[in-house]
Amino acid sequence: MRHIGLCGLILAALLIGGCGKIELQDTGIPLSVGADLKDDQIDLAICLANPLPTEKSTDNEPQFMVLNSSGSTFSEAIRNISLSFSDYPLWSHLQLSIVGENLARSDMSLVLDFITRNRYVRKDLLIVVTHKVTPAEILSVKPILAPHPPTAIKKMLKIQEAETGIYTPMNYTEILHRFLTAGIEPIIPMITIDRSGAEDRFLLDGMAVFKGRKMVGILNENESRGFRLMRPEQIRGGLFIMPSPLNRKNLVTLELSRSQAKITPVFKDNQMIMKIQLKAEGNFYEQSGTDNLFTEPMFKRLEAAAEQELTQQILDSIHKAQELNSDIFGWGEMVYRSDPRIWKTLEPKWDQIFPAVQSDISVDFSLRRSYLTDKSFVFR
Repeated sequence: MRHIGLCGLILAALLIGGCGKIELQDTGIPLSVGADLKDDQIDLAICLANPLPTEKSTDNEPQFMVLNSSGSTFSEAIRNISLSFSDYPLWSHLQLSIVGENLARSDMSLVLDFITRNRYVRKDLLIVVTHKVTPAEILSVKPILAPHPPTAIKKMLKIQEAETGIYTPMNYTEILHRFLTAGIEPIIPMITIDRSGAEDRFLLDGMAVFKGRKMVGILNENESRGFRLMRPEQIRGGLFIMPSPLNRKNLVTLELSRSQAKITPVFKDNQMIMKIQLKAEGNFYEQSGTDNLFTEPMFKRLEAAAEQELTQQILDSIHKAQELNSDIFGWGEMVYRSDPRIWKTLEPKWDQIFPAVQSDISVDFSLRRSYLTDKSFVFR
């Protein structure tokens, strides 16, 4: 069994010891915990919800506060919170765990011992990795139209998946499975700060790819789309843009209403090929030109172009994963489920096999509707 190594496991270190009685008025509500490595110390940042507003408070005051702590281990850093915070944190209210990129790229097995000890970790807890910023910086950003940073980030992860279909949210349960199971590697969305405007804003930016206990690379936007398309469950929502079949200078936007991937390991001539079959449906959403695309022949060409675009996204994701030698798709686990005897022979050398595995991709895309109009506009 593989070592556990993710910041999600950091949360397993959050038990503040003992089974003594704690009065409700002596507790605080942590919404997120961020952890990173700094000078060989565990550097923690904890976002807590502010208590009910007082008469002196104003609408402009943030509804959260951030506590910082450090220690040589996670448990020490957590307990050192008591040096600057008078209440007991109720860790069962955590919504989000944030892992610093330094910690993600280091050995994450530091907290192996704690996963079996903590009864407060919520299994639906979402986890993100920072990119070029620290967890403390993320938790210090005042969100727009949300009371707390963790609340805003959770909503961003959910909404962007349905609207743009780029980054796949990962919760504690799935990440733990990926760290514990042979033949599948962890992958986690990344977040950074957009400082280009008048105020800092959160920005989802890539997906962190792991190999064993360490982060080894990042999927970009297109590669992240390809990873999402190969998820085993039915996918709903997302947009993709491609050149118009009549004029490549013009763009067409299609909405991916739903898709379902079926991936099967096939053995032929002592070689393994992953057969990837994607069946997808979508809607005509927007065009930048005035070409008449609402004819049956044009719809056929749009469907063919969409199939080519989705195929390329999948290929981009596969190439990056094989370049990083990280089986984020779980192909090894699929081989095990298909034939445990074959996997038994492949598992010891999977690191040498996976980068060279060939894929046979077949995409079937169908256009279903065009919303409120069934013709292209010609503006005068």
